[in-house]
Amino acid sequence: MKKSLILIALGLFSAGASAATYEVSITGPGGHSNGNYGNTNAVHAGSRAVLQIEKLLPCASMSSFKGGATVNAIAADAAFLVNTDGCGANALETLTQAVKAGVDLENNFRGVKLGDMVRGFPADIKFSIKELK
Repeated sequence: MKKSLILIALGLFSAGASAATYEVSITGPGGHSNGNYGNTNAVHAGSRAVLQIEKLLPCASMSSFKGGATVNAIAADAAFLVNTDGCGANALETLTQAVKAGVDLENNFRGVKLGDMVRGFPADIKFSIKELK
């Protein structure tokens, strides 16, 4: 009986600390490098987010970073995967804080404030995090 309770308790603990993989998507206005210099850049924001994840969630691993349309464009999108194996129960909360910090750094660096517009579209970088099943 005692052995069964220990196994059940270990099962509950491991279920709470189970690994998850998340897709982080980042979007902004983008633009052409010639006429839109200074716009927020989703790839730059993604890179800043990766650096923040490394600081706040060092147990996580990132992969599959992609974004931008061409070499002479300001990227309007970026995406990457984050695996939180072994990061504990608050991994999603910490991941969200880290990505928000990276996005905020890009918005602040470009001087963009909430509500600013570029060609009729929001000028700031936005993000979403989706758990992959």
